[in-house]
Amino acid sequence: MLLNIYFILYLLEVTMQKPKINDQFQRLFLQKSCWTIDNLCHALEYSAISVRRFLKEIGYYNSFTHNGKWYTLSSIPTFNRDGLWFFDSIGFSMHGNLKQTILFYIDKSPEGLSAKALESKLSIPCHAVLNHLYKSGKTERVKGEKGYVYLSTDESNKSRQLFQIQRRLDQTVKPQSLSPLSAVYVLAEYIRNPQASYVELSKAVAHHQVIAPPEAIARLFKEHDLKKTPN
Repeated sequence: MLLNIYFILYLLEVTMQKPKINDQFQRLFLQKSCWTIDNLCHALEYSAISVRRFLKEIGYYNSFTHNGKWYTLSSIPTFNRDGLWFFDSIGFSMHGNLKQTILFYIDKSPEGLSAKALESKLSIPCHAVLNHLYKSGKTERVKGEKGYVYLSTDESNKSRQLFQIQRRLDQTVKPQSLSPLSAVYVLAEYIRNPQASYVELSKAVAHHQVIAPPEAIARLFKEHDLKKTPN
């Protein structure tokens, strides 16, 4: 009987506490749009565990910048067309944390994204995170003219992205000499498959993260007087 009374009192306390806490949260976030857990704990005089529970109940986003330490209520951000919202230098994404957001953009990109392109979009350096994602098998990459281009790990998406990269190079880049390393990959592939066309060789070396346009391969063969099917 005594246990039941204590339980009822606990339920009453929780029931009475919720509106008060919600009101306090709303007032705090009206004063300032973003808070850290430590600051919320100090302002509300609750433990970090309780504050995190309250945030989960109300709904929140935590920042993809500043190591995810900033929080805002889910009702506050007005996301732009990329699903991003910035409060001063603090960035929030409707796609999740920094890694999740980067992978979302890579998967949706027509021809992959470079670290520079992602940094321009997210306003935060991405080289280290991209390198970690690549080494952990979460993204693929190919060597472009100005550094690595990161691609989806989904085979269908990756093939589409590689095709678009190749198509753009075919349309906009004049035939040029391949780098020594790219030439080595092309010639090695040619030795393995001497009947392959320039297009087939280009696609084959792409699997080794090397972009070699068919026109550039044609120039390589012409310079070295090698006979090859041109199509």
